[in-house]
Amino acid sequence: MVEMGEFSRLHALILRRRLESAGIPVMLEPVGDGDLTIVVPTEHGDFAYAVITELDVEDEVPDTSPHAYVNRIEEHLAAAGALLEELRIRLDELETET
Repeated sequence: MVEMGEFSRLHALILRRRLESAGIPVMLEPVGDGDLTIVVPTEHGDFAYAVITELDVEDEVPDTSPHAYVNRIEEHLAAAGALLEELRIRLDELETET
């Protein structure tokens, strides 16, 4: 396994979706302050790194097509949905404890 870096929870969930869409298995490990570390199998490390850093390449011409725009919105909505589900589970657990 190889670590791809530490990201905010939302950014990590978006990247996880991108990596999984590319066929890369992903594991998220919690670190301090709610951040997450992205971990992938070693054999997928180079490709995973390329997928993750694609977001930060400034020299590349961005894909501004309507399809790319919709895909980015879907990624953010899916990540937000995962966060909401996590919060619902935690709230249910708190209610059960009281």
